[in-house]
Amino acid sequence: MWILGLTGALGAGKSTLAKYLRQEGVPVHCSDNEIHALLSSDPDVKKKIKTVWPEVFVRGKIDRNELGNLVFFSSSRLTQLENILYPKLMQRQRRFLTENQRLKVPLVALDVPLLCEVGLDRYCHYVLMAAAPFFLRKQRVLNRKGMTVTKFQALTTHQMDEQKRLKHADFVIRTGLDKGSILKKIRAMLLELSQKPVPKWRGKWPIHIRRRAYGTRNRIRH
Repeated sequence: MWILGLTGALGAGKSTLAKYLRQEGVPVHCSDNEIHALLSSDPDVKKKIKTVWPEVFVRGKIDRNELGNLVFFSSSRLTQLENILYPKLMQRQRRFLTENQRLKVPLVALDVPLLCEVGLDRYCHYVLMAAAPFFLRKQRVLNRKGMTVTKFQALTTHQMDEQKRLKHADFVIRTGLDKGSILKKIRAMLLELSQKPVPKWRGKWPIHIRRRAYGTRNRIRH
């Protein structure tokens, strides 16, 4: 089973590529969706966050905007939150991979915004990068509910520089193109992968991840 890592800078269009991959029949695991699910419904996560930051709870639920305002401007707080969430996220990713391996699916995609920053790109056979000019990324992100220029700048500082990310990518698709052009590039990539012998995923996946120095991408043997 091929594991395709999908990544890109904030507002680069990862969700667009994920949507088109699904349309082409590729199972996609979205890390952002899983994180939101953990924050809203995982009792262990909610208990740990309430112990550290009770002020982010409104009527018994985590206010994600308040939580973001608290952690995105502090590296130490962000690391605390990641230490709570990432082990759970790794479990969910492993279950996704295990189930698709059982179903003999030839290719799956993992939509992970910080794929390269946390070293998960090393566990993927290939990396697909969504790319877009800075002005377009900023425009897209500022249109999101609760987003501000200050928060956008804070989030951007936690991500890898675009040129460094390019060095980790095997495929790059620019999402400022029209839908037809994007689909054409995705189909060309899928055709290329379909012509290669499908490897067997042997269950190698980390139990925890953390930000690391950005070095050369050395793939983990599957």
